[in-house]
Amino acid sequence: MKKLLVILSILMCTSANSAAPLKVNYKKIFGEREGCFIISDLTTGKILDEYNPARCKKRFSPYSTFKLAAVLMAFENNILKDENQIIKWDGVKRRRAELNQNLTPFTFMTFSAKWVTEWIMPQVGIKPIKKYLHTFQYGNEDFSGGLKNAWVSSSLKISAREELNFVSNFWNEKLGLTKRTTELTKKIIFIKNLSKNTELYGKTGTGCTVGHDCMNRPDKMFGWFVGIIKTPSKVYAVAGNASDLTDEKAPGGVRMRRATIDIVTQMGLVTE
Repeated sequence: MKKLLVILSILMCTSANSAAPLKVNYKKIFGEREGCFIISDLTTGKILDEYNPARCKKRFSPYSTFKLAAVLMAFENNILKDENQIIKWDGVKRRRAELNQNLTPFTFMTFSAKWVTEWIMPQVGIKPIKKYLHTFQYGNEDFSGGLKNAWVSSSLKISAREELNFVSNFWNEKLGLTKRTTELTKKIIFIKNLSKNTELYGKTGTGCTVGHDCMNRPDKMFGWFVGIIKTPSKVYAVAGNASDLTDEKAPGGVRMRRATIDIVTQMGLVTE
């Protein structure tokens, strides 16, 4: 009987360990960056892992991750009507050629076109924006930086933990918005399949650690990624950010998205 109990105990421990996320080599993934990362199970709300909790509590400018909040406001107010709507180019030539054309809500998010956010926010209006930020529990809720720049190295600040809460409530339809708004937004933030059965949704954000010219040359950047990992059996919310300690050429947000993919892969959450 004792032998049987020992065997059962070993089997139970093995089963429990196999269900747990695998260990992640965060130091290797972040490299020459100071970063944080947090992931939760959307069904239970349980935090599965958190790297650098002190930093995950710290508020930073949301940069282009704010576009997720912006499109929710836009769909809810019928400024954006569906994912295929043509958003007419404002005619201003910008450094990135892909921005100098008419866009759709999907390409707006894919190309991360700030001029579209600048077009949306005045149509929403400052008073409704403040109400939405409060409902969304969006960081410090401070939009005093203005309708065109509050989210870019300005007044609006949010932490990785708050971003995680926001994206979780969005995905679980807990923001008090219509189902149509939520479903349309889910469509346009789809990024790619990580495997046959694993989907990646979300938004990057890139900013300069000093000044505003880091995208024109190798420099120290700040990067965000906020999103969702969806498998057939589980859905996970993720949020992370990183500040470069050395000059880099690739946008910080793109590298944070790559880091997120590496993390969830090491955790064993990308199913075949």
